[in-house]
Amino acid sequence: MQHKIKYLPQSQIELEVSLSDEEMKPFWKTARNEVLENVNLNGFRKSAIPDELIKNTDLEEKIFDEAANQAFKQSIKKITEELNLELIGTPEINITKIAPDNEFVYILKSAILPHPEIKNYKEISGEIFKKKNKLEVSEKEVEEALKWLQKSRSSFNKVDRIIKKGDFVELQIKAFVDDKEIKDFPEKDQFIIGEGGYPKDFEKQIEGMKEGGEKEFKIKLPEDFFNEEIKGREAKFQVKVLSVSEIKLPELNDDWAKSLGNFQNIKDLTDSIKEGMIEEKQIKERDRLRLLLLNKLIEENEFELPEILVKSETENQMHSLEHFLQDQNLSFDDYLKKIKKTTKDLEDEVRKEAEKTLKGFIILRTIASLENIVPNDNEIEKAMNDILNQQVQRGEDINQIDKESLKEYIKERLTSEKVFQYLENLVKDSEENNNENKKEISKNKK
Repeated sequence: MQHKIKYLPQSQIELEVSLSDEEMKPFWKTARNEVLENVNLNGFRKSAIPDELIKNTDLEEKIFDEAANQAFKQSIKKITEELNLELIGTPEINITKIAPDNEFVYILKSAILPHPEIKNYKEISGEIFKKKNKLEVSEKEVEEALKWLQKSRSSFNKVDRIIKKGDFVELQIKAFVDDKEIKDFPEKDQFIIGEGGYPKDFEKQIEGMKEGGEKEFKIKLPEDFFNEEIKGREAKFQVKVLSVSEIKLPELNDDWAKSLGNFQNIKDLTDSIKEGMIEEKQIKERDRLRLLLLNKLIEENEFELPEILVKSETENQMHSLEHFLQDQNLSFDDYLKKIKKTTKDLEDEVRKEAEKTLKGFIILRTIASLENIVPNDNEIEKAMNDILNQQVQRGEDINQIDKESLKEYIKERLTSEKVFQYLENLVKDSEENNNENKKEISKNKK
């Protein structure tokens, strides 16, 4: 088997492949047997059907197609493994020569996954991860978190008095701008007065009302109101108070702490909150540094992407955005108005993000190949079981899931995580070695 490869722009190749008549004989034989497996022709057994009876028939065309298909699959598998190529999408194939007792020649054109040369990734990783911020949790942060937890466990007692700041209210609301009803405010809503759920001027009008009370008033909507069309304009509200409740906070004592879980006292609870906040900050800092690293590696390593990949990823991100907007009960057109962009403007932005996503993925994949980083079967199986168990708990039918696709997704995700961990550990190892060297030098001086 011989082949010639030509590399084209946008990460594409043109590959000319030829198999000799000797290399094609097994394919012709297998194709003939498979096509004639259940054929009865003029009383001949399948193995004894003369070529003259097959010539210029549909059977001959099927044998040609099957022989070409088998030869293509086996030859392209060997060539892609030899040249370390990963074909993307459905390749374009042009057969230029095929006949029994003759060579088989075809030309393949396909996009391929880029395998760029990633420069200085270890040095760049060192520079980035050395910028790690020192993480601390202040007493004020812990105190605020404790207050939030206390508030989340508060009780609500209905009261028969006027509304004051800090009360929990349930209202029936209608809003109008230029006598046209607007739906930016729900017909019924519950919130705490004074906590910014509604414009300040709105909440001031509510204070002093009682359960069953009704009121009509006008206020100017704030300039930062999310609806661009009516922000800063005068709105008329018709409000009815459905209920008023006083919020009673639990006491911050050891008994309350014990009621929340495996805590002996309020100190245990506070320590747990602080530990959780540190972990959250560590994750945010880790993600910040990883994003910095990827952006730097993308900036330092230019390479072309296959258009088919960019188009597919752009469509995926657009679909994800549309689903998100549906979940928020926001139409695509309203979203465009809100961000003041046309569909093309948005698609161009999403395309740029898609290119960054793909380049980051390819860079991490290339580093994984260079450093022989790959998750083992146990890690992949555990991650798969975790995801499947979560979906079972949500009541989803896991029999509808493509297990092979899920496995590939998990493998790529774990590989990326392992690459990041490898690069982070390079910095840790370097720092530990430096500390050891400093200790040795200090010891020798003494």
